Amino acid sequence: MKVLGLDISTANIGLCVIDTEKPQGHRILLAYGISLVNIEGLYTKSCEFREHIQALAKDHAIDIIAIEESLQSFRSKKSSAGTIAKLNRFNGITSYIARSELNCPASMVNSVSARKLVGCKIDRKSSLDTKEQVLRWVTTHPEMKGFKWPTKIMKSGPDKGKERLEVLCYDIADAFVVATWAADILKIDDLDATVV
Repeated sequence: MKVLGLDISTANIGLCVIDTEKPQGHRILLAYGISLVNIEGLYTKSCEFREHIQALAKDHAIDIIAIEESLQSFRSKKSSAGTIAKLNRFNGITSYIARSELNCPASMVNSVSARKLVGCKIDRKSSLDTKEQVLRWVTTHPEMKGFKWPTKIMKSGPDKGKERLEVLCYDIADAFVVATWAADILKIDDLDATVV
């Protein structure tokens, strides 16, 4: 069974495909991020996503799509009603595109629940934020051993000339968590094909 995990936001989308028929440590078929930062408007962003899903469908027959639920509540200084509404709209649009283009059932999962169920523990007392902790957990996961994470060379600031991970890495890590949840935890009998 091939599972597609998606982490959707209007800035970046993380994708991860896991093949459950392959042996542990060799199940990742594909993992990458789509940058939407320089694309204006939800429609144009959606069209970009559709192109990636159509290309994915040519190479992989996906059986299940797992999608991280969008933000449901306010976060201090990080969200507004408008932002939450926009994220929910885009999550719905992209979920529909994935479901219709890949013609397979989809399931939504809360990010906190998915992390907990796959064993990614978040230390609330850590100086590292949640995204950084998730990324560190994923980079050390046996399935991601040898994965080539996207990097960039810093052009300015105190780290000028140094290689750093791209921001997309956080989205790839979240997509991996969601795909792992679907591959290892989600029960087929519980899968609701009408969820999106």
